[in-house]
Amino acid sequence: MSNATRARTSAPTPADAARAVSAAAYRTDRLRLRHLRLLELVARRGSLGAAARELGVSQPAATLLLRELEAVFASRLVERGPRGGRLTAAGAFALERLAIALTAVERAIEAARTPAVEPLVRVGCVQLAGVHALPAALAQLEQAGVPVRIRIQEGRARELVAALCAGQLDCVIGWMDDSVADALPIADLDIRPLGHGRMQVVAAGTHPLARRRAVTVAELAQWRWIVPRPESRTHAAFVRLFVANGAAAPPVAVECSALHTMLHMVAATRFLAVAPDVAVRAYVERGAIAAIRGPALDLGRNQVSVITRRDSGALAAVARFRQALLARAVRSGAHAAAGAAGR
Repeated sequence: MSNATRARTSAPTPADAARAVSAAAYRTDRLRLRHLRLLELVARRGSLGAAARELGVSQPAATLLLRELEAVFASRLVERGPRGGRLTAAGAFALERLAIALTAVERAIEAARTPAVEPLVRVGCVQLAGVHALPAALAQLEQAGVPVRIRIQEGRARELVAALCAGQLDCVIGWMDDSVADALPIADLDIRPLGHGRMQVVAAGTHPLARRRAVTVAELAQWRWIVPRPESRTHAAFVRLFVANGAAAPPVAVECSALHTMLHMVAATRFLAVAPDVAVRAYVERGAIAAIRGPALDLGRNQVSVITRRDSGALAAVARFRQALLARAVRSGAHAAAGAAGR
């Protein structure tokens, strides 16, 4: 037999490819939830034996489950050793996706148990979202007669987006910049801008600096500050204010991560703080606090976005909530443009 003949004989035919796909699909169809949970338990417990005990099966049965799972994934998922077992790189990547699938199953069970209740939308948001975006979206849904059931979780944008990617949240309203975007699986997410905001230096309405037309960074360093914890975006803006002007940030006198508690304390004292302009606005209108002015005090714009997973776009409750947020953003943009044209 010639080399050409052998090549033609050994080359896979369309029928061979179809059989391979069919076989893979058959193996995938035989997977059960315990197959999926196995990787999660190995990662958490550190051994196949411990995972077997938590699943309520024998170790040989767990070994068989692992073999079946690795056959479907066509990859080695767990590396076993004298000290237990750990996920391989392929296993870790697979677990990222399986965690979403397991969470989706839990949500499906919850929805089936309460069929007469509107599906729950789990929303993660930065504190700023509670000032305008969330109230406006809920008001629109209420006026439209749309039933809603929402669970709100406040936190830092990076942590909330990580929970979204893991399937623990359905929607996130948060800051979006390069540092957050670099850590995201962008292809899996739908990111829509809601608007922009600025960080401002604020003080009580009666503070000596509140009456000044231009305050320097050196003058700000002479006062005591209320600032959130170091890992927060607001703390980063506080440090950047001084570092960008060649000065060291002064010591923080009061550490407070509750936005409105911080603003109330500023209004009652001579402490200074950094806060988002949207949150500051209502306090300024009441005369409780004032934004400190100065050419070196511009901390730049930050984009606020609504972020959802693309695979949750078909969920009607999530889609309605996101649309209400986007409609609010469109109206806010129109009002801002009208105001600018009138000035």
